[in-house]
Amino acid sequence: MSVAASLTDKVDLKVSHLRAYDLNNKFNTIFYQSGLQVKYELNRRWDLYGNLQFLTGGASGETRTRAFIRAAHTYRLTKKINWTNSIRLETNSQNESRFRHRIGFSTRLGLRKRMDFLNLSPSVNYQLFYNIGGNPIRYYNDSKQLIARQSPDGLHRSRLILNLNSKLTKFLNVSLYYMRQQEFNFLTADTRKMNVYDPVRNRTLRPFDNFNTIGLSAQINLNPLFN
Repeated sequence: MSVAASLTDKVDLKVSHLRAYDLNNKFNTIFYQSGLQVKYELNRRWDLYGNLQFLTGGASGETRTRAFIRAAHTYRLTKKINWTNSIRLETNSQNESRFRHRIGFSTRLGLRKRMDFLNLSPSVNYQLFYNIGGNPIRYYNDSKQLIARQSPDGLHRSRLILNLNSKLTKFLNVSLYYMRQQEFNFLTADTRKMNVYDPVRNRTLRPFDNFNTIGLSAQINLNPLFN
């Protein structure tokens, strides 16, 4: 759920709240997230975003803070399709153990104008994340000798997002989306990998977190109230 409004012709503000539930475990809450986003339109092709998020849940149940800035460029690929590419620089609070900072790369294809049917606007988005920092992992060789103790920096996560957005009224947009997250060790040195076996503790360290998500979101647009 989110509420959006324009502060000026070039500055937009959005406040959001997200809750995630486990469909396989009696709809128990996995986490919830509140966020604040400010968007600045540099020109017709470039946008700059500032985001602050508060995430609660996970194994510890603590609240983590995340902040990032994102620059996005939109290119008119065809008469009907826009192609948007973006990069984001992210930092996290100390209690985020998996990574301290991240660099995100995103590419998105979407319609330039909505379809006549239900004012639909489908899109597809693919994201890659490069992790930096986080709690260190102990790395061993085949002889069970400790060879490194450091954070698993590298390209470790991707997300594929299919989104179907409908503008029901001038005040309300509704989206139905599917997201698939996969983690991996892509072009990563042996002493920077995740999902590695610790022969001393006899367990896997930083296991991959792969999952599928189906979501429904609504956005309330306040701009018509002031026009």
